[in-house]
Amino acid sequence: MTQLLLYVQDPNALKNWSQATNLTKKILYTLDVNTQEFNKENNLLLIELPQSEKEQEKIESILQQGFKMILFSNIPSAQEGVKWFHKGIKGYLNTFTQAERIEHAIKTVIAGNVWLGQNVMKTLIQAASTSMETSNNSWKELLSEREIETLDLVLLGKSNQEIADLMNISERTVKAHMHSILEKLEAKDRLNLVIKIQNWPN
Repeated sequence: MTQLLLYVQDPNALKNWSQATNLTKKILYTLDVNTQEFNKENNLLLIELPQSEKEQEKIESILQQGFKMILFSNIPSAQEGVKWFHKGIKGYLNTFTQAERIEHAIKTVIAGNVWLGQNVMKTLIQAASTSMETSNNSWKELLSEREIETLDLVLLGKSNQEIADLMNISERTVKAHMHSILEKLEAKDRLNLVIKIQNWPN
């Protein structure tokens, strides 16, 4: 069973994080985390992003050891989220987000997926899709015409609601198309989908 390792400075955030789930928790007072002390397979770190570069280097060291981590930022931004995603985080949230959202993020990461805010995801998808113009398009043979149209809009970084408006369909229909696309192309989420398409075999 997964144990949560919490590193947080703000007492209100700690209370909120603790209420988010019934999983076993351990509070960390330092970022000196290593594989001798903690099993990286059974621990998920919830860390409030410290301001000092020295402490941020410790976070990088933890990620390099292969630990799963959800990073919380007091002032989240797409740029910061993308930077830390490339360093290996599995989730990125506002430090003071609602407990229900934290719980959902924890479940998502434990299930092996990534939890990023919409702006971070949009930035990552747009960056990945700009390099796709020369990629193999044979994956389109697996999709219906409407699914291809939906996916083309996803690759532009559009949200479900924006896609619904542009295609003149309901958001529920967009979700159905997305579910079908993810299933057919065997992808976990939108970002994984873009990466799979980028690397589609010839």
